Amino acid sequence: MNIPSFEQILESPLPVKLIVLLGMCIVFLYVRKRDTEGLTSGYFYLFALQGTRDLVFAFFPVPQVYMVSDLFVFAALTYLAAAPLRDRSVSAGVAVLNLAAAILYLVDYARPFLPSLTFSPFSLIPALDSAALAGLLALRSRTLDRQVLSVGTLAASFGAAYAAAAFFLGYGQVLFHKLAVPLFYFWPLGTAFIQLETHEGQLVRALDYYEGAVDSIYNLAVETGSAMRKSFAVTDMLDGMARVVTAETDADGCAILLVDEFEDVVSVRTVRGSFPPPFRLPEDLPRKRERVEAFVRHAQFKLGETLFGEAAKSGKPVFAPSAEADGRIVVNGPEDFLRVGSLMAVPLLVEDTVIGVLAVERLPGREPFTEGQFDHLKTLANFGALQVSNFFSFQEARERSERERAANIAAEIQGLIVPKKLPDFPTASLGAFTAPAIGVSGDYFDILQTRKDRLLLAVGDVAGKGVAAALVMVMVRSILHLVANTDKDASTMLSWINRGITGKIEMDHYATLGLVDLNLATGDLEYANAGHQPLLIYWAGEDGIESVELKSIPIGVERGTNFAKRSLKLQAGDMLLMYTDGVVEAMNGQGRQFGRKNLGASLLRCRDMSAREAALRIRADLANFAGDTRQHDDQTVLVLKMKR
Repeated sequence: MNIPSFEQILESPLPVKLIVLLGMCIVFLYVRKRDTEGLTSGYFYLFALQGTRDLVFAFFPVPQVYMVSDLFVFAALTYLAAAPLRDRSVSAGVAVLNLAAAILYLVDYARPFLPSLTFSPFSLIPALDSAALAGLLALRSRTLDRQVLSVGTLAASFGAAYAAAAFFLGYGQVLFHKLAVPLFYFWPLGTAFIQLETHEGQLVRALDYYEGAVDSIYNLAVETGSAMRKSFAVTDMLDGMARVVTAETDADGCAILLVDEFEDVVSVRTVRGSFPPPFRLPEDLPRKRERVEAFVRHAQFKLGETLFGEAAKSGKPVFAPSAEADGRIVVNGPEDFLRVGSLMAVPLLVEDTVIGVLAVERLPGREPFTEGQFDHLKTLANFGALQVSNFFSFQEARERSERERAANIAAEIQGLIVPKKLPDFPTASLGAFTAPAIGVSGDYFDILQTRKDRLLLAVGDVAGKGVAAALVMVMVRSILHLVANTDKDASTMLSWINRGITGKIEMDHYATLGLVDLNLATGDLEYANAGHQPLLIYWAGEDGIESVELKSIPIGVERGTNFAKRSLKLQAGDMLLMYTDGVVEAMNGQGRQFGRKNLGASLLRCRDMSAREAALRIRADLANFAGDTRQHDDQTVLVLKMKR
C-alpha cells in the first residue's frame, strides 16, 4: 500500500467531499438556531465522522476504511431520521447490528475465517439499514407529521441509493468516490430545507393562531368589561363571556359553572344557546325541552361528580369530539335536545385554584370539535378565569368602598349630633370621649339641661352599622329632645322614645339607651335603662364602686315595653359613669376583654380627678390594655362628678 503524494490528494475526490461537508456545516449552523428537536448536534457529529473517514481514506486508500465507517454512518443516519418518531427500537436494532458487523468484519480482516464469496455480505448492511427505516416509515405513515415523514423518506432514499452504488461499484472505484459519496452527503441539505420550510410554516400558523387568539381575548375583554361599566352584575359578565366563547369556538351552546368553595359544589351560572345535558337527569324530570333547559340552568354538582364536578376537582380539561362514544357523557334520551354531538370542558384556573368550568357543545350532525379549537378554548378559559377573578376582586373592592363610604357618612352624622362642647355647672363637672372603630358608627351620647337645676344624660348604642344605624340614632335623639322638657320621669321618656321608634325601623337596628335625670341642686337622680350597660357609681363616702343594673329590652323591639327605673342620690365627690359595650368588650392581643371590673378599677383610680381628667384617664387605660389590637366596636364614656 503506497501513501499518495500531496498532488495526488488534491487531484483525488477528497477536496470535493470536504467542500460538500463544509457547505453542510454552514447550512446547519444557520438551521441550528431554529432547531426545536435538538438534532442539529447529531448532524455535526455525523459530518465530523465522514470528514475524518475521508481524510483517513485519502492517505490510506483501503476500501475496508469505507466499509467499516459506513456501518457507523448508517447507524447515525437511522438514528437521526427515526429520532422524531420517538421509536428507539429501530435505532437500537440498527446500532447493534452495525456494531456487530463492524467487529466481525475487522476480526475477519485481521484473521480470515469466513468463507470467500463473490461479494461481501457486509456491504449489504447499509441497504438493510435503509430498508428498516423505510419499513418503519411505512408502518407509521398515517400517524406521522408531514415534516418527520419527509425527513425520514429522504434519508431512506439517499441511504438506499448510496448502498446500491457501494455494492455495485465497489468502495475502491474512483467513480464511487467522485459521484456517489458527494451526492450522499447532500441528503442532510434536503433535511435542512425541509426543516426551514416547516419552521416557516409553523411560524405563519403560530402568527395566525396568536392573531386570532388576541382578537378573541379582545372580544372577551370587551364583553366582560361592559358588565363592570354598566350593571356590575356577575350574570351579565358571564353572559357576555359565554356569548364570545360560543362564537369563537363555533359552538351551538356554552355553559359556565362556578365553584362554591364553602359548599364544595360547582353550579351552573349561565347557559347560552343549545346545551343538552351531558350528565344524568333525574328520573322524575319530564323529558320536555323547557323543563330540561330550566333544570340545566340551575344544576349544581358536588366536586368529583359528573364530568363537570370532576373537571372542577381535578383541574383537568375534558375533550370529547365524539360524545356518544365517550363513556363520560350520559345519553338521556333519543330526542335531539337531549343528545350531545361533541363537547369540550376546560377548568377556569387562577394560580392553580379552580374557580369554575367553561364548557361548549356541538349538536349531533355537525363536525366534531378539533384539537385546534380545544387549544383555542383553553386560551379563552385562561383569560376568562382572570376576568372572573378580577371581576370578583373589583366587586369586593366596590362593596368595601360603599361600606366605607356609608361608614364615613354615618360618622359625619354621629359627629353632628353629639355635643361639641361639654357644659360646666357649679355643682357638677362633665367629661366624655367617643372612639369610633373603623367602619363602625353606632354610639350616641347626649347632655340636655332642661331646667336650671335639671340635667338629662343619655348614652346609647344602635345595633347595625352604617347610614341606617345613624338614622336610627337621629330618630332617638330627635324624640329625646322633643320629650326632654316634660316633667315625666326617665322611664316614661324611654317609653315614649320606644313607641316612636318601634315599627319604623328594621329589627336589626334596635337601640340600647341609658337615661339619667339629675337634679343639680340636690343630687337626686333617676336612672332608667333600655337594654344598655349597667351604670357605674363611685361613692366617695364609702370609697367604693357600685354597678347599678336594670334588666330591660332595647328600644324598637316591643311597642308596649315598660322600662325599669331606680332612684339614687349623689353627694359631693361622687362620680357617675355611663358607657357603651365597646368599652367593656375591648380586646387585647391575648383575646381578653377589658371588662366591667377593669373599668370600675379605672374609675376608682380617678376619684381625685375632675370628670374631664377621669374620662381622659379611662381612655388611656383602654388604649394601654388593647395595644395594637384592632377594635370592632365604638367606645363611648360619659363621666359626671359632683363637686365638693
